[in-house]
Amino acid sequence: MRKLFFGVAAVGVCLFPACSGADHTFLLDEAGAPADVVVDTGPPALTKSGKLDMLFAIDGSASMGDKQQLLVQAIPQLLERLSAPWCVSKGDPNAAAVPSAGGQCQTGFVLEFAPIKDIHIGIVSSSLGGGGSPDICLPASPDATHQNDRGHLLNRTRPVSSGDPEGSVAAAAPLDGIGGNFLAWVPGGEKVNVTNEPSVTQLETDFSSLVFGVNEHGCGLEAQLESWYRFLAQPDPYDQIVMSSDVPPRATLVGVDATILKQRHDFLRPDSLLMIVQVTDEDDSWSDPLWLNGYGWTVRTFNFPGGPSGYGVGPRGTSECDTNPANPDCVSCAFGGQLKPVAKTPISADPNCNACAGGTTNCPQKGWYTAAGQSVPYAAADGLNVRYTDSMRARYGLDPQWNVQRYVDGLASKLVPDRSHEIHDASQYASTQKNCTNPIFAASLPDGSDVTPATLCSLPVGNRDPSLVYYLIIGGVPWQLLAQDPFNPALPLKRTLDTADWRRIIGNDPSKFDLSGIDPHMIESIAPRAGLPPPTSANNADPINGREWNTLQSNAAVDLQFACVFDLLQPKDCTDTTISCDCTGTAVNADGPPLCDATTPTTQVRGKAYPTIRELRVAKGLGNQGVVASICPRVNAASYFEVLFSRIRGSVPASSN
Repeated sequence: MRKLFFGVAAVGVCLFPACSGADHTFLLDEAGAPADVVVDTGPPALTKSGKLDMLFAIDGSASMGDKQQLLVQAIPQLLERLSAPWCVSKGDPNAAAVPSAGGQCQTGFVLEFAPIKDIHIGIVSSSLGGGGSPDICLPASPDATHQNDRGHLLNRTRPVSSGDPEGSVAAAAPLDGIGGNFLAWVPGGEKVNVTNEPSVTQLETDFSSLVFGVNEHGCGLEAQLESWYRFLAQPDPYDQIVMSSDVPPRATLVGVDATILKQRHDFLRPDSLLMIVQVTDEDDSWSDPLWLNGYGWTVRTFNFPGGPSGYGVGPRGTSECDTNPANPDCVSCAFGGQLKPVAKTPISADPNCNACAGGTTNCPQKGWYTAAGQSVPYAAADGLNVRYTDSMRARYGLDPQWNVQRYVDGLASKLVPDRSHEIHDASQYASTQKNCTNPIFAASLPDGSDVTPATLCSLPVGNRDPSLVYYLIIGGVPWQLLAQDPFNPALPLKRTLDTADWRRIIGNDPSKFDLSGIDPHMIESIAPRAGLPPPTSANNADPINGREWNTLQSNAAVDLQFACVFDLLQPKDCTDTTISCDCTGTAVNADGPPLCDATTPTTQVRGKAYPTIRELRVAKGLGNQGVVASICPRVNAASYFEVLFSRIRGSVPASSN
């Protein structure tokens, strides 16, 4: 994202085997009244599986190319270890796993699990388009830079050279109509809508090609969480966003995407271990299009309605936002014609709505931020590039993003709402009416040929237990915060994170804007953060993120501080305009990002990641089913999956070794 926008009533479901069979449960009908229906709670829970369905949700925005290279580096060990498990100590659960010798372990050790040789593996990207925005992430025809991948499984490979056409992987092509677009390495008798890979080696090669095909020129306002929720859990994924003729227009979700339904039908099996691998270097950046009766797009547009035209800035939050964003009177100056919910005073009368931000006197419009520039104070500067953080409400007085709990429920709850039963105010998510079987926990899935509500919603309940669903976030968090000893990279990473660990990573209670105890590297900030080396320091003054920097030197005009940095596998020559690069323009100045070579500033030698707070909050909300890895690798990219293997050992049948 960081170069794209220059200047511009819940129902309980029994999860235990004793509760299998039909059960009379009260659901809510369309009018909100209880309706006595029979819910089939399905067969006894399945808690172990030798099948694996892996969905990679990969960020396809600018700056992700170097991370995709790291992911490809880690793929062989991931797939080889799944098919040829390592050995773990029988008596020391904290001992590091070691490779087996042809599937045999030394005395005192045992295979961590039985070999997995039944795998589906696919990719969705973070590009879901502008979400109704009239000027950001608009797909061309054809959509050569993939501003909107629609949450579909991807079968494309990167062009051999600039200007060449994209390719595809033959084994991922559907054998029958639509669907497919994933890779399968399965027993010969199983029938899937793609060609079975002949070996794990070919699976590695083909999947690496698909990872590179995501590329790094997709929509810079990324839908990291929404992409996989749309593909896996949304009962009725919309077909398109239609804008009304109102001024300003309102968004409406229209139709059902039959391609997603068919791909989901082919890819997701009811009795597999399901693993979602989220790979991103920044915070989730999706707005619910239906927020505020269809105005979710307003936060994604260069010209925010009611603001200064042509400046690309957002509105300030009221003065309550400065001290307590959880205060109901923390609202946006964009709603100046309304009253504060509690105080009942005009929003337009709030001090913040009658002054420029940051103590300046020359803003384009009072109550709004100023377009970022070299002479603009941090507290006044704004731009689309910093619009989405977990503290959006504190900054702008509004929050059009879905409540994080929606995504936790999408992976853990056997019931989810269809579109007509979602609550579009994030703060009211708890009152969402979960009226449909979650496709993840269904015994069978619709194939898109029938998109009537009953067909999509009333699915038979399967026997996959929530303990067979894992979410791995490979994101913006220092590996040092995940380590047993940050000064000893030879020790294994922590297999579980305790309360103190999570406090350092996301703060005490981010849902209530309580960030007390958070490590300064994890604070989402435009300005240099207290306690870290300032922009005048050497590029390696901080072993975690290099140093703080002057984010107004960004070639995107304004940016966020980094959570962590890492050495690139290969330096980038930023004079090459065909690649995404951080060391161009004013970014090469001494106080620019600590990513550029000190001798040749136009050579980028480090990659970076921003705090991925919302994704990390999903992992925390899932408890033992959430796994965290740093996208800034500890030693090499193999560390991405180190903890994951220790978590899934109990979810795969034990080996006889």
